[in-house]
Amino acid sequence: MGQPFGGGQAAIDVAVAAVPLIVVLGAALYLRDQHRRYGRQYGWPGRLTTAALAAGAGLALYAVWPLPASADGLCALDPSSAGPRPGSALPWPAPADTLRAMVLAFALFLPVGFLARWRFRRGWALTLALGSGLAVAAALLRATGLLGLYPCAYADTSPVLVGLGAAGTLTGWLLARWVLPLWPTGPARGWPAALPDRLVPDLGRRMLGALLDLGLWWYGAATLVALLRAYEVVRPTAVDQVRIAALLGCAAVFVLVLPQLRRDRATLGAAALHLAVTAPAAPRSADRWRVLVRTLLLQVPVALLIALGPAWGALAVIALHGSTAVVRPDRAGLADLVCGVRVRTRSTLDGGLPDRLVRYAPPVEGAGAGLSSMPGSPAAGR
Repeated sequence: MGQPFGGGQAAIDVAVAAVPLIVVLGAALYLRDQHRRYGRQYGWPGRLTTAALAAGAGLALYAVWPLPASADGLCALDPSSAGPRPGSALPWPAPADTLRAMVLAFALFLPVGFLARWRFRRGWALTLALGSGLAVAAALLRATGLLGLYPCAYADTSPVLVGLGAAGTLTGWLLARWVLPLWPTGPARGWPAALPDRLVPDLGRRMLGALLDLGLWWYGAATLVALLRAYEVVRPTAVDQVRIAALLGCAAVFVLVLPQLRRDRATLGAAALHLAVTAPAAPRSADRWRVLVRTLLLQVPVALLIALGPAWGALAVIALHGSTAVVRPDRAGLADLVCGVRVRTRSTLDGGLPDRLVRYAPPVEGAGAGLSSMPGSPAAGR
């Protein structure tokens, strides 16, 4: 079986760009699903939702770490050496069954079992199967050099680490099941209750949406360039120019074109958090020309400064925009005030409710409606 993309440095470039992109995409889909089901994230359930996202990102990092950017010296491993693998970012010896590697494998899977019980209310059998599957998947990625994208396995693994991952998952579930209820004040409820999402979105939610946009844009463009390079569409001498063109092209699609086609006028990252750009005082979509002007004042300068430099100028633009949002009750940024728009939730725009919200439904009267069901009555036994 040949290596993907012909192997070599081209395949490694694809891996370095695509792995972070997959993580960002997974985070966006996860947050979109949680907001669709439960609406606004708040309290302990909201914190645990974020903790589950962080645990997933940590497991992804564990499976691919250190994700070398080059194959130089990667496979020149002397089995008799007790030192680190040449070219590796790992500060401990290369063999997998070191004490530190085993403790890390056990500790990283503890949150999986803990959250499966406290946040997602799953039984021990399903939780153990999930943890074991994740441990096997991580071991497979390590043993195959990221499914063959690398010429060799740059991070060692073993059945012991897989078993410790499963044990850590089960231990976390048992802690949530038997130890957490012994907390002196009693544990807070970990699973969320659906709430209508009509309040003004806080700055943390808006910032998270912006970070998702940044990740999708940056790693999406990097993956596109890496694929073009792997298929020899781009010459090595033109990679830098193509990278800048890809960044600017993806920015044009993500922040200029797509929001104009959506009813909520939101970018992909904001849409994952159920945000919308609306009129200031009415539950309707903001005018397209206002959204376009806002994009030209905010996202376009940020994209140009990150792509062409200086990158620190992008932070100045963001700080200037947020200077009014931190003091206003409606959290309107400077560009929002200038263009006459507001960032609201999607539910404010379309009146939608979370999928898990309990809705009242009047009882359906059957054929025996109005008849007594007491013993001996005509409706008895129905």
